[in-house]
Amino acid sequence: MTLFAGLAGLLSSVAALALPEDRDQAIYIQSDRAERDERKGTTVYTGDVEIDQGSLHISAERVTIRSTDDEVSEIVATGSPAKMHQKPAVDREPVYARARNIQYDVKGEVLTLLEKATVTQEGSTVTGERIVYYIKEQRVKASAGSAASGQPRVETIIPPRRNSAPETAPETVTPPAASPDNGAS
Repeated sequence: MTLFAGLAGLLSSVAALALPEDRDQAIYIQSDRAERDERKGTTVYTGDVEIDQGSLHISAERVTIRSTDDEVSEIVATGSPAKMHQKPAVDREPVYARARNIQYDVKGEVLTLLEKATVTQEGSTVTGERIVYYIKEQRVKASAGSAASGQPRVETIIPPRRNSAPETAPETVTPPAASPDNGAS
């Protein structure tokens, strides 16, 4: 497996979260260093790692890709924080995620954000010490950390609903004006 082939599997797998055309886009990786260990099945990118494929963007201090039988099994991005954003559909705003540790279990299709985790989309935000997204089930679980972690509770912000059409004032009925010959003499 080549140094960058492992990442191709990562990004095509993460594409389940994204626009269908993202997986057909070229993958661009920039880092200060890259190292592949064939025996361990790992590729490690370090130093200001930037990964782009279509609407997917990942930035981290370190990205590790683990492979089993020439197939990507896990991707781990770490940083202060590691960040990713991706547009899930043409008509949707991007999803922004950040945490000190972002793990993607390819086979299980589970994305886990650890340590000061935040996910934001369309004005809604979930913050916790741990956020787990089960992609197949489209289910999210967030949990808090200890008081010492700085994130003792899960925080969720849901913005007010925006109306798609501007409200119009209710139609008012104007009473007929009094006329001089309506019987008042």
